[in-house]
Amino acid sequence: MKKISFFTVAVVLLIIIYSLISQIFSAFRSGDRLSEALDKLHQLQIKNQALKKSLKTASSPEFIEQQARDKLGLSKEDEVVVVIPEEIIQKILSQTQPNVPRLPNPIGWWKVFF
Repeated sequence: MKKISFFTVAVVLLIIIYSLISQIFSAFRSGDRLSEALDKLHQLQIKNQALKKSLKTASSPEFIEQQARDKLGLSKEDEVVVVIPEEIIQKILSQTQPNVPRLPNPIGWWKVFF
């Protein structure tokens, strides 16, 4: 009888200890979830501020005018829109950039100083 009561008390104590340990770990995990949620909230607030700033900029008359000029090809009165074909731009850029081979650094520095 004494062994059975000791065994019963031991099992009950083990169950209580297991329950307490699992609750402690659960509390630690919920603290981590709270930290992650606060970090995410902070990041979203920063993104929200950036979006508000972007909206304010996009609502300005200067931005609207610039977009109308760039994307729609519109102009003010007495202005002429000139469109240069991409091939001509590439041809001009390739002529202005000479194909000079790049020297190794020590030789290049040698030529600079001597």
